[in-house]
Parts: sequence; C-alpha cells; structure tokens
Amino acid sequence: MMEPYVIHFAPLQGYTDSVYREAHAQIFRGVETYYTPFVRLEKTGFRNKELRDLVPEANTSASLVPQMIAASPEEFRRIAGLFRESGYRRADINLGCPFPMQARQHRGVGILPYPDEVKVLLETIFEFPEIQFSVKLRLGWDSPEEAQALLPFLNGLPLTHLTLHPR
Repeated sequence: MMEPYVIHFAPLQGYTDSVYREAHAQIFRGVETYYTPFVRLEKTGFRNKELRDLVPEANTSASLVPQMIAASPEEFRRIAGLFRESGYRRADINLGCPFPMQARQHRGVGILPYPDEVKVLLETIFEFPEIQFSVKLRLGWDSPEEAQALLPFLNGLPLTHLTLHPR
C-alpha cells in the first residue's frame, strides 16, 4: 500500500503571509506544514510586517514553521530567540535564497562558498535544543561542489530534514 504524500507549502516573499496561509488552509486543506517567508534582521531590528506575520494568534489553521536567514551566529541567536519567545518549536534555516541583496551579505546561498562561515552559523543550533531545525539550501552559488562539501557536516547536525533546490 502506498503511503500518502506529505505536503509542505513553500513561502513566497510578499505573498504567502498569515492571511494567505490561513485562507489556503481553511479552503484547500491537505497541507501538513506551511513555512513563513524568511525572517531577517534589518539594520538593528526586525521588520514590523514580519513580526505581525509570526504572531501565533494569526496562524491558527495550519502547522507553521518560521524560516530564518542569517549571516552570523549573532543574527541567528536573535532570530531563533524571537521564534522561541513566540512559542515556535520548529524553524527552517534558509541557505538557498539567491537574491543579490541577501547573497552579498553572506546570507542564503551567498554563504555557501564559505564553508567555515556555514559551520560556525549552523553550530548555533546547539544553543536552542528546544527548537527542531531544518535547512533549505541550493546546490551552490558558483558550483554544486559547495553544497556537496557541506554534506558530511550537515549529516552530523540534529536536523529534522534537508530541502535541496537543484538550481
């Protein structure tokens, strides 16, 4: 007997906010997990729009996993701390965003050419044992070898899953 597919709903910045996710969950059903567009630090703080989107009271119809994008352990700690304070026990780490404004700052796919920075960033997950982390990444910024070089390290982390974008 074939097991049913588990559906995860990927985010699209600017479109899949809490109102969209709630409406989709109530009308279409069948999605196990929705992911937020990535939360990031902008200058010294969070954007109000992202804070409103994370409020648990605005996300009652569906299982929600907030997604983060960070370039340093300090950014990671602040974002994961926000997730923890908001009551989330799962989070996704974005190592795949190709937007130049993020990639130039070593966020998303822009950090992949720097494996030592990736390792320092991801080791921060051990500081948040109450949160289950997953990672989304691309094969690389310049070449597929960038992601492949990280696989032994990623295999040693307590991740729930890894999502790989082939481009």
